[in-house]
Parts: sequence; structure tokens; C-alpha cells
Amino acid sequence: MNIESLKASKKTDQLFLVCVDHYNTSHATFYYYKKEEKWRLVLQTPALIGQRGMGEGKEGARQTPIGEYTFGKLMGIAPDPGTKMDYHQITEDDYWCGEQYYNEFVDEKTRDHSHCTKENDEHLIDYTKPYEYTAFFNYNKECIKGKGSAYFFHCFGTHDYTMGCVALHHDIVKYLFTIIDEKTIMIIDSYDNLYKY
Repeated sequence: MNIESLKASKKTDQLFLVCVDHYNTSHATFYYYKKEEKWRLVLQTPALIGQRGMGEGKEGARQTPIGEYTFGKLMGIAPDPGTKMDYHQITEDDYWCGEQYYNEFVDEKTRDHSHCTKENDEHLIDYTKPYEYTAFFNYNKECIKGKGSAYFFHCFGTHDYTMGCVALHHDIVKYLFTIIDEKTIMIIDSYDNLYKY
């Protein structure tokens, strides 16, 4: 893969690629490239994506949204593994809202959440295996209702697919959390379409 040819390679020194041969699969390959003097491949590993593969992100689509993303909130049920960015350890009070505060993190200790039915929220601490480490990858950070919420980069769960997130082995996510910074870019698309980025 010619990383130097990607426009994204001019904006960062760390690139994550989540790639498939075709969109209709829940199995992808994850690549971590780092630029020192030159770009080099640091890590390649299997990844799980949406049950219906990749596509346009929207509520209920069960597809992982195609595009180029940076990382927002890093959090997890486990203690901070040593992140460069701020890290939040998940508590019983934490939700990812699908209603009043669409696609936003809500800590009930500091934010009034009483107007939500919580039917469309994720009570984060309930996702014990996948959310041991989980990061919001800034999809729909404008919080447009219906465009999709709670798209995360997290650990494998119990299924061989996600609801639209990107999932890797627990130990790999824990390691990547120690190197992710504000400039890290993740590209999600097919191999044939990487040239667009």
C-alpha cells in the first residue's frame, strides 16, 4: 500500500486504515501506519465492522460509516491504560444519548437527563466486554438526529460483527489507546477507494 500517495498522509504521522474488499462483509482488516522518517506498517490485524458491512451511516443501518475520521472521547470501563488524550473511566452514571442529547456523552451527575426515555441510549457500563476500552471516532459530531449515533472504536464483543462500530482484539485496542492523539486519522473504506483520501 502506497501510504505516501494518500492526501491524509500529509495531515498526520499516524494512520489507521479499516479496509475491505467489498462492502457487504462484517470482517475487515485494520492497519496501523506510522511516519518516522518514512511511513512504515506497525500493525495489521483482523477487525469486525457492521453486521451489514460498510456504507452510509444512519440510525439503525448496522453499517460502519465510510469516511475519514479523527478521534474524540476516549473512555472505558477499565482504568486509563496511559493515553495521550484525556481518558474517562466509565461509571454507572454514563450514557451515550440517542434522544435529547443525540450522539452526545451524558454523565447524569453533571447533566439533566430526565427528559430521555433512555430507550435509544447506551448505558455504557452495561457493555462490559466491548467497552472495556472504547473511543468515539467523530462520526456525526454535529449530532444530526437520524444520521447515526454511538459509532465507536472498541474491543471485540461476543458477536462476529458490530452494530456499526469498528472492533479489534482487546489487547490491541489497549495498546492503540496509548498512541492515539488528536491528529491520528482513521480511514474506513474498501481497498479500491483508498485513493480518495
